[in-house]
Amino acid sequence: MEANPKKTPALNRLLVGGWAMYAVSFVLPMNSDMNMWGYDAFWAYFEDFFEFEKEEYLSILAINLSNVVMVLSPLLLRVFGARVLGVILLLGGLHNARFLWDVYDEFSDLAKLFPAYYVWWISFFVVSCALLTSSKSPQESESPAAAS
Repeated sequence: MEANPKKTPALNRLLVGGWAMYAVSFVLPMNSDMNMWGYDAFWAYFEDFFEFEKEEYLSILAINLSNVVMVLSPLLLRVFGARVLGVILLLGGLHNARFLWDVYDEFSDLAKLFPAYYVWWISFFVVSCALLTSSKSPQESESPAAAS
């Protein structure tokens, strides 16, 4: 990951914090009844991935791909640039926001999702923000000697 050395310590904490949020979301309750946990939701969608005849299969595919990218992001960071991975995770987070409109009928029902969903969802934006702001922009990568 090409990073600006001045920004690296704070952004590394942000990146690790985002990954920690993702991991913690697995042990938080998914609904107010406390009968479903974050890992239960993860496995439920992963199992749905193999049911190709479902009408919402493409959405389930996108959810699972965003989870796979997040889980493998420390390794993928070595293959893809920080900016590319940041954009992929940003798009995954934006897609996963569909639960806010798709799962419940009324705005007041959003409290029923509980912390696991919100921590999981926000973790995509935190990691994406850390990756996008840590990568060098083309202007930063030009040296003064090369410009003259």
